[in-house]
Amino acid sequence: MGKRNRLRQARRQQATNDVCALLVAHSRRKNDPAVAVTYGDFAPDYRAKIETYRSFALRPPELWRCRLKSRSHERRFIDLVRFVFARYGAPAHLERAWISEIEDDFVDDTRPRGRRGANPARAVARPDLRRWYLIATQGGSLHKQAAHPYLSKLETHHFLAAPDSLTADLAFWQAIALAAGADTSAALRIAQTRLADYSVASPFWRDVARLFARQPTTIPEMNDLIDFLGAAKEEDDGFSLKGRTLPALRRRMQDWHRALQKQQAICGGSWPGSALPDVEYRAGREDKVAIWRFRQIKTGNDLFHEGQRMHHCVASYKQRCISGEVSIWSLACEYPRGHINKGVTIELRKSGVIVQCRGFANRQPHANELTMVKRWAQERGLNCAGLT
Repeated sequence: MGKRNRLRQARRQQATNDVCALLVAHSRRKNDPAVAVTYGDFAPDYRAKIETYRSFALRPPELWRCRLKSRSHERRFIDLVRFVFARYGAPAHLERAWISEIEDDFVDDTRPRGRRGANPARAVARPDLRRWYLIATQGGSLHKQAAHPYLSKLETHHFLAAPDSLTADLAFWQAIALAAGADTSAALRIAQTRLADYSVASPFWRDVARLFARQPTTIPEMNDLIDFLGAAKEEDDGFSLKGRTLPALRRRMQDWHRALQKQQAICGGSWPGSALPDVEYRAGREDKVAIWRFRQIKTGNDLFHEGQRMHHCVASYKQRCISGEVSIWSLACEYPRGHINKGVTIELRKSGVIVQCRGFANRQPHANELTMVKRWAQERGLNCAGLT
């Protein structure tokens, strides 16, 4: 046998050995023992949720056998819930209530949830959305049996018809907007605004949602108005929307922006901010390179100057920055070398969600700016799904 033939034979034999080794390793691989196939396979905290409502069961949970291909614990648990309790279908946001609690605390307070003191007094009891699920899937009247302290009959109807993409918190706001006369797209925009930071138990913020339903506008402008209305309500508890129109509120908001800049000419103060470091990226060819810099703002003076430079109201976020609720970032581009171009200001929540990204005079980000923000978010594990 020639040298070439021996070498070719050796390569074939090595390839065969590699395939055999992979097949042997695969045959020895054990199934994940934590994946639930029967009711008893679930973790105790999952079983406890079922046992709490066992008196409403249509079928014994012990009879359930998983037929899903998905290995997700949450999907298998939802399949169990459907088997045990459901006679009819339910919206996805009510099914997800079996996995996690709703964020809304249902406290009649006009402040955002992140800025309230501990253990505030409740105006109404927090709704048990798992009980709501049982009523809806077993053919009961959700409005009569549970939802009437929180939603009107029409709002309850829209709440049950919410799209699968919405959480229960957002479904409440969409239902209120739809019942107030908004079309489907406008109601979805309202649900995606900062209203989600406030409780639907607050009549003031429900009135705000109804105002946006009657006089639709864009999500960025609604967010700006929500900032202004929140500040106005904190300054004057008697402030209301009665008789106010959207154009009139725009003028009041512009006056507020100007007054805010004057009041905070010397902001003062500092805060530790997010643990994420400042970073820069280079783009373009060597002879035409652009340097993009992400810099966190950690002092009141810098925050004020950012608002002045960019002609927006970021200075009003000082207390949120101090509390750690959000961090504010400035993105600028150096191109050509030595020339700094205004970029965008970024609001990042402590949860890692980029809430908004705005340029000069609250303009939307340009395509190249958005590309850099998404690159930064991907590398730092941040959520920028809300950016367009």
